[in-house]
Amino acid sequence: MKINITRAILCLAAFMLFYTSCKKNTVKPVVTTTTTVDYATLSSQTAVMFYKSITGQYGGADVSKGIKSPFSAKVTGRALLSTSPLCGFVIDTSYNYSILIGTNILADTVKTYSGTFRFQYTCTGGNVNGYILNDTVNYLEQNQFLFSNNTNLNQNYTVKALDQTFKLVSMDGTLNSSANFQQIFNEAAGYLFGTYVLTGLKVNFTSGVADVTEGTSTFHIVYRPMRSFDVPQIPNQIYDGTIQFLGNHKAKLTINPGHVYLVDLLTGAVTPA
Repeated sequence: MKINITRAILCLAAFMLFYTSCKKNTVKPVVTTTTTVDYATLSSQTAVMFYKSITGQYGGADVSKGIKSPFSAKVTGRALLSTSPLCGFVIDTSYNYSILIGTNILADTVKTYSGTFRFQYTCTGGNVNGYILNDTVNYLEQNQFLFSNNTNLNQNYTVKALDQTFKLVSMDGTLNSSANFQQIFNEAAGYLFGTYVLTGLKVNFTSGVADVTEGTSTFHIVYRPMRSFDVPQIPNQIYDGTIQFLGNHKAKLTINPGHVYLVDLLTGAVTPA
């Protein structure tokens, strides 16, 4: 009898040690179990998801690559900007491919991209100076032992060159981006859906890294936390607001009514405004 009790105590101690070590890897949730909203974390996620969406980090078109289609390998560089046959030219395709990060498919990360892509060149005075983009992208980043992050993206906007270097462009239109995060023993894993309306954005990528220097984007965010074995289910949380782009990879984000933060679009760092 004493042996059974001793074994039970040892098993319980081992479980608590394992559970505690896993808890150390959790990240801060947007909504706590008392439904108190962490507006700073929500602001960071909202702004960073937008920036990653327009710079190709979830697949799709990367605005910092200039006035060219990512699926047009035969037409590259400055030449396409003065080639009138491309005026109105449409690239309409679908794709599905995977990239293995590492050497062991069982233990390393696999990135999978699939979707449909429609890209149309626009012109002024017979010269290509922009494009209209309509695409749907599914991006899955997965390590079967650690996490499964799935992102869906719809890019529907117009990009137009604003100067002769073709490294300063405007962006207007809409963007839908949703992210579904699932990590082992991670209470903060969940679903985040964002609808953005882009108005008068100016993007400078002279340095090679896209910097949104002007313009605004309204947003509508739906956040759904995933159920964890020690956290009760929380209803969907809905938020609206505005992103004002300031340049130098910074943005002023307002979540109605009146929760205002400055966000670094590259790092996600947040400070109250």
